[in-house]
Amino acid sequence: MIVSYSLRDLRIVLRDVGEVLRLAASAFIVPLIVSVLFLEFRTMPEVIFYYAIAGLITFLIGIILKTLFKSEDKTTFKHAFLIIVLVWLIFVGLAALPFSWILGMPFLDAYFESMSALTTTGLSIMMAPTESSSVALLDIAPLSLIFWRSFLSWVGGIGIVVLALMGLFGYYTKASKLIIAEGREERLKANLINSVREIWTIYTIMTIIGTAMLYLSGMDPFNALNYSMSAISTTGMSTTSVGLTGQNSGWLNEGMHNFWIDISLIIIMVMGATSFYVHYLFRKKNYRAYFEDAEFKTLLVIGFISALFIIPKLGIENGIFYAFSAITCGGFDIVPTSIARMWPEFVKLVLIVAMFIGGSSGSTAGGIKISRLLIFLKSIGWKAKQVLLPKDSFFPKKFEGRNLSEEEIAEVNLFILLYTLFIIIGVFVLTFNGEDISNSLFEVVSAQGNAGLSTGITKPGMNPISELMLIINMFVGRLEIIPIFSIVGFVLHFRKRKR
Repeated sequence: MIVSYSLRDLRIVLRDVGEVLRLAASAFIVPLIVSVLFLEFRTMPEVIFYYAIAGLITFLIGIILKTLFKSEDKTTFKHAFLIIVLVWLIFVGLAALPFSWILGMPFLDAYFESMSALTTTGLSIMMAPTESSSVALLDIAPLSLIFWRSFLSWVGGIGIVVLALMGLFGYYTKASKLIIAEGREERLKANLINSVREIWTIYTIMTIIGTAMLYLSGMDPFNALNYSMSAISTTGMSTTSVGLTGQNSGWLNEGMHNFWIDISLIIIMVMGATSFYVHYLFRKKNYRAYFEDAEFKTLLVIGFISALFIIPKLGIENGIFYAFSAITCGGFDIVPTSIARMWPEFVKLVLIVAMFIGGSSGSTAGGIKISRLLIFLKSIGWKAKQVLLPKDSFFPKKFEGRNLSEEEIAEVNLFILLYTLFIIIGVFVLTFNGEDISNSLFEVVSAQGNAGLSTGITKPGMNPISELMLIINMFVGRLEIIPIFSIVGFVLHFRKRKR
């Protein structure tokens, strides 16, 4: 699983990292335009400058890497995995620059916020007051920075590399390898690049529908767009420190709790946590596609069962909302974190299990994915059947009409084992640094499941080691472990060469 890399391999990797960063630099144009539209140059002229400089730095790094490490060698899957890891680590840092420059955040905090957005996790240091001020950073952030945060989460829902490629890479095979390495191998069409374009079309349409739903529920246009991007990407980031509590009033409810917004967000989160392939089939007029899909049906079943478990503790509306916020990894809160921290342990346990499972494969949701859960459960039955039947007996091992090989089943079980191992490491680090075990488990599963529900561990001034561990958990959850071993392989091989 751990792959070694030569200096020649490294040259290919850095060349392609440069190409992706060069193209991804265009993302910084978006907050710059938003800043101009909101006339922020009148009161904060430096904001536009910061976005421009961050974009220019990204572009120059890309050009320099591509020029210095020019190579005619072809990109293989071995290279693609390391390229993805490096692109994510570097781009997250570059995307963090506006947070650090505009709000004066320590770079580790800015990196955490950027990683949380791009991995569609939603944990936020900006939501709570800082040690030096009673005001949360999110409440003093310019609107363009709030939008940048939402936009990063929206981009992260599909992937940095997918955004950068979009048919721009010169070689189809290279683009395909990078897309697959980033975890976006679902094919809606025979051609992978056309599949990516179709995914972006569906994603944009769903974002527009979500924005319209939230606007009709009483949100203003800016918040409706931000919350829609955050919900469809199953991120769960809010635009103010009071979160959805601040969206309670509106022309529909006149100051009362706006349950229409809650319903709309549940629908949008479920859309985001459903496989793009199912959306594609529906778009092609297969109107039974959703209820013919095992993952979609299981998602709803787990969501409603989870809700039934916690409704006696949280009430009907809160119970349903949090159950689906957890299983979709949408991560929105409708009560303050201080209250969530005091929830009964049983409620936390139910939500932990839901966040661990996550949404459908080929969706924006995190977790181990429902397909892996179903295969894992089936593999237990298959193993029991093998023990009971005569030694030479044969029976098909099918999932959704497809025969699975022993190797595929083993890969699923290994993934779940490694996924659990990283959670255990995270819990160990957080408890070592003073957090209690139940809240640590909740926070780590939320981070690695890219869910974003919090019991208050994530905050300004948190232990730097715990903060770094949660960054690793978010990163591992988004790239689904396997590409991580490519960086381990490179480090081990590099140390060996130095000796």
